[in-house]
Amino acid sequence: MLLKRLSLGLFIIPSVTIILCLFITIYLNILDICNPFINGCYSISRVGRSYPAVLLFKPMMIITIILMITYFFEHYRIFKKFLLNKIYLNLILLSGLVSSFALLVYVIFLGVEGSGIWRFMRRGGIFIYIISLIISQFLIILTYIKIKNDYQVIISSKIVNINFCYNVLLITCGIIIILLIDIFSFTTSWHVKNIIQWNYFLLMNLFFLNTYFTWKKLDK
Repeated sequence: MLLKRLSLGLFIIPSVTIILCLFITIYLNILDICNPFINGCYSISRVGRSYPAVLLFKPMMIITIILMITYFFEHYRIFKKFLLNKIYLNLILLSGLVSSFALLVYVIFLGVEGSGIWRFMRRGGIFIYIISLIISQFLIILTYIKIKNDYQVIISSKIVNINFCYNVLLITCGIIIILLIDIFSFTTSWHVKNIIQWNYFLLMNLFFLNTYFTWKKLDK
């Protein structure tokens, strides 16, 4: 099933890419050895833009973006078969495409030195990406909840319920982080923000893996 393959790819590719980039920079003595998930020694952007890791990071992120766009269109195509509200379906697709485009903006401007506008595009891109992706994921899981009872042959109700609770937790953590980011800026070091960044990145990526396990089979 295409959607299962896309979901698995969207979990594996960015996760493996950023870990490989970290190993490359450490192996070449560009960065010191550390565990950013625990120590917050480097931001994801710092690792991704380091040369030569950037030569791996940017192309693999472009591939991730292409998979994301296909992922959201595939959800749109499948959900359309369930005769769901067209406006709701368009909202899922729109939020997904916005997150994909925002990630593209981030990747394009990553490592580019320039004015404050360039830095704003990079930071704004990743912020919009996170918000839009969380919205699209939440709308998708709500759709699964709506159709799960009528399609238990192909959809795992247990995984859907787990994914819903997981998504609520993800949104709650995101809201708390956004509300307290100013406090963090003044009362803690940048290490704390990096720790949050790395772990939240992993949590967001796990949603795609959850989607992989949601579908049992789908007759064509």
